[in-house]
Amino acid sequence: MSKTFTCKELGGICEENFSGTTLMEIVQKGMQHMQSDEAHMKKIGDLSNTTGETKEQWFERMQKEFDTKAEN
Repeated sequence: MSKTFTCKELGGICEENFSGTTLMEIVQKGMQHMQSDEAHMKKIGDLSNTTGETKEQWFERMQKEFDTKAEN
């Protein structure tokens, strides 16, 4: 069964939904979307400054959120 995250939940700026059976599948779809315009790319570029997390820490946190998120 799949789970869904919004662009904002992944660290982006909008409410676009991304669904998948693994966090990696969702992240890959989200990254394609977030590279689609300058506003999203700026937000991604600033993400480590705003969260204080490394990419590894972010992924670990998101995996925990994925694990506890309700299925669609």
